[in-house]
Amino acid sequence: MSVYKPAKSRFYQYDFRYKGKRYTGSTGVETLRKAEAVERHIRGEVALGLHDDQAGMTLDQGAGQWWEEVGKHLRTAKDVERRLETLLRLMGKDTRLVDINTRKVSVAIEKRRGETYQKAPDKPGKPAKRYPVANATVNADIISPLRRILRRAETVWEVKPIAKIDWKALTLAEPEPEIRLYTADQRAAWIGQCDPVAGQALEYLLRYGLRLNELFFAPAAYLPADEFAGPRLAINKRKRGVMLLPLREDDARDVAARVGRAQAADLETIWFEEIVLPACGKRPEKIILEPLSYYGLQARLRSAAKRAGINMARVIHGARHHAGTMMLGKTGNLKLTQQLLGHADIKSTLRYAHALEADLRSALEESPPQESRASQAKSARKR
Repeated sequence: MSVYKPAKSRFYQYDFRYKGKRYTGSTGVETLRKAEAVERHIRGEVALGLHDDQAGMTLDQGAGQWWEEVGKHLRTAKDVERRLETLLRLMGKDTRLVDINTRKVSVAIEKRRGETYQKAPDKPGKPAKRYPVANATVNADIISPLRRILRRAETVWEVKPIAKIDWKALTLAEPEPEIRLYTADQRAAWIGQCDPVAGQALEYLLRYGLRLNELFFAPAAYLPADEFAGPRLAINKRKRGVMLLPLREDDARDVAARVGRAQAADLETIWFEEIVLPACGKRPEKIILEPLSYYGLQARLRSAAKRAGINMARVIHGARHHAGTMMLGKTGNLKLTQQLLGHADIKSTLRYAHALEADLRSALEESPPQESRASQAKSARKR
C-alpha cells in the first residue's frame, strides 16, 4: 500500500518505488482521498525527475560548474566571468535550473534593458551622462551564457526536466553592422588635419585594421625580421590571444625607430611626441619624449576628423572596417581578411563580403549574353 496513516501521526504518508528507488514522506493531509491525490502528484513529479538530486541544482551551482568545465578555458574568460555575474544578479542565484522558463528569462531581459551605464566617472556637482544598454549587450549578458548552461545541464549533467525555451522569440533585434569605407579624399583630408604622430597612427589604423587600444602595444611587441620571417608585431587580440601581424618594410622601419627611442627613454608605448626645452643660461637645449595616452590620441584623431569634415559616429573604429573592406576587395580572400582583423570566427569577416560586389558585377558584365528562349524558339521555326 503506497498511502497509509502511521499510528502516532494524524497525516497520511506516501511510500512507493520508481525505477528501483524508494520515495517516502508525509502527504501533509488528513484524509485518504486527499492523500491519494498528493501521492499521484508526487509520482508525476518523480517521473519528470523533479525529485532527483540533480533537479535541485541552482543557477549559481550550474554557472559555477559550467565555468569550471568550459568558461574559464575560453579566450574570452574575463568577459564571460563578468557576464555570468550579471546573469546571476538578474535571474537570482537560488533559482533552480528546472524552474527557468521563457517567462523568467523575459523578465531578466527587461530588467537588463532598463539599466544604464556611464562611460566616465561622476564629477562633483556634475553626474556623468548615462547610456542605455544595447540590445547586443543584453543578448550577450543573458541569452548567450544561460543557453549554454542549460544545454550542458540537460545533455551532460542530466538535469531534468529543462524547460523548452523560445530563444528565438527572446533574442533582441540587433542593428546590422555598419560597413565603413573612407574615400581617398576623406583619408587625405583626415591625415592632413592630424599632427605627425596622430597622422602616423591613423595610417596604421587604416592599413592594418587595428583597434585603437591595440596600437598601444609594448615596445617589446615589435619583432624584427629574422631568417624565418619578416618584421612583425605581436598583437594581443581579445578572442584569439596573441596574433603575429606582418608589417610592410617602410612601416617596420618607422616602428623600429620609435621602439628604439621608446626603450631608450624607458617608455611603455611607442606613441610619444618630442618636447624641446630651449637652452637657458648654462643649461643646453634638451629634448624629452612625452608619451601619449589612449584618450589623448583618441581626442586628436576625433578632432582631426571633425576638421576634415568627417562627422560620423565611431569614426576611429570605422578605420578598422575600412581596412577589412579594402583587404577583401583587393584579394577576394576571406581567410586573409580574417587573419588581418584577428577574427576568431570567420562569420565576423563575412560582413565585409559586400566588397566583392564590384568584382561580381564586373564578372557578370564580362560574361557573354545568352540568347533568350523566345529568340531560340523563333530561330528554330525559321529553320
